[in-house]
Amino acid sequence: MRQTLIATCAAAALLLPTLAWAQGECWAISNIRGYSAYANEGYKFVPDGLPSTLMICFTPDGGMVTGSTVPFFKFGASTLAGYGGNDKGNELFEVYQLDRENRKLLYIKTRIGTKTIAPVFSDVVSAFVGDAAPVRP
Repeated sequence: MRQTLIATCAAAALLLPTLAWAQGECWAISNIRGYSAYANEGYKFVPDGLPSTLMICFTPDGGMVTGSTVPFFKFGASTLAGYGGNDKGNELFEVYQLDRENRKLLYIKTRIGTKTIAPVFSDVVSAFVGDAAPVRP
């Protein structure tokens, strides 16, 4: 039973980007750089970035971002916002905005209560900009 559940989840993770891509407008985001401030470092901003490329898709009903398990809501044509958390105090808020004219993605993230899910990690606030390229079907 457990292996079936794992296989189903893995298949869904692989298919969701494909389904979103088929239904909407997708962009590949790379060179994601900016700053983060971590609670365990006194919330001092330090250079930061994301190590990999991600894909963001805007669909009629919302959108998705690869690598994120947060449900997203669409605001206007260019903004996805998502919230995730647990009943122990962990709260995560992410906003992605696509600047089509300049081919950039603006990304902010805030997370509190992190130690309820991963005691070695810290609460954080981050702001990033990445290069955006349209993905054609």
